[in-house]
Amino acid sequence: MTRSVDFTEDSPSTYYMDESGQGGDLATAGPSLDFRNQPVFVLAAVGCDAEADLAEGVKSIRVRRFPQAVELKAASGHASPAAVGDLLDVLDRVQAKILMEVMDKRFTLAATMINTLVMRPVGPSDRDPKAYWLRAQLAECLHDAAPTAVYDAFLDACRQPSEETIKAAFRTILVWLPPSTSRDTLTGALRFITLDSLKDFRKAGPRRPEVQRRFLPLSDSGQSGKPVWVLPHLSAFTSLYARINRLRNSRLEGVRILHDEQRYYADILASAKAAAEGLAGDGEEIVFERADYRFGETGDLAFVPSDCLAGIQAADLL
Repeated sequence: MTRSVDFTEDSPSTYYMDESGQGGDLATAGPSLDFRNQPVFVLAAVGCDAEADLAEGVKSIRVRRFPQAVELKAASGHASPAAVGDLLDVLDRVQAKILMEVMDKRFTLAATMINTLVMRPVGPSDRDPKAYWLRAQLAECLHDAAPTAVYDAFLDACRQPSEETIKAAFRTILVWLPPSTSRDTLTGALRFITLDSLKDFRKAGPRRPEVQRRFLPLSDSGQSGKPVWVLPHLSAFTSLYARINRLRNSRLEGVRILHDEQRYYADILASAKAAAEGLAGDGEEIVFERADYRFGETGDLAFVPSDCLAGIQAADLL
């Protein structure tokens, strides 16, 4: 269990969020998993109730450092060391809270593969801390050593789910880890668990679409209507929401989360928020040291253009 934290009045009720590193579907990672030269995804949240003071501070940075700019944006080259240093001074002055989720996209894919194809949860024991630890170790193993072909086969199965593509994803892992792999190593454990999962897939009826879905991540539908398979933005957002819940000791009534406008993924993020809030009612309690998914109250989520709010510009620069 996590340590108890006393709610204090300086825990902000307004949080501004913005992302960096293209948070789109990792199933379209690009050739050789280059992630379009953006291998890391970051979601930052600035918690601050002194909205007017924060706006004045951000404006002063813009006027002094970038007088021609309408707003501060990292993509426009405004996240210079000097400007970010000024911003940190402003955030300190207004007693803002800073929360961040930083995600290695390749590891995110590896963890998704472990949690679906290789070692999908099937019962209460899979929520045991030891099970989380083992999954993390297996994901590290994939991340550190697996060739690109392993990821490509898994992503192909996501994009075109079928008996053939899912079996090919299993087979690619087993080709990488041949029978000679020592069973006393982490790679040996990965091979053994993969074989066990493949047997389950074959027994369950691999031609049935509902069985195929059990061994792949659940897809969401973006604004374009196309399926979205692995969205780091979703994981980062739900984690930050649970961290805000932890920071405020589950007191979220009246809390506002103002996220930069999302053209494609707003509905997915809103659905993820609702799903996280429903975990406690389903008995799915997930407690970490710095995050709490036991939502007794709920906050409000809105998507707002960055030029309207200084707080979103601050999160963008961070």
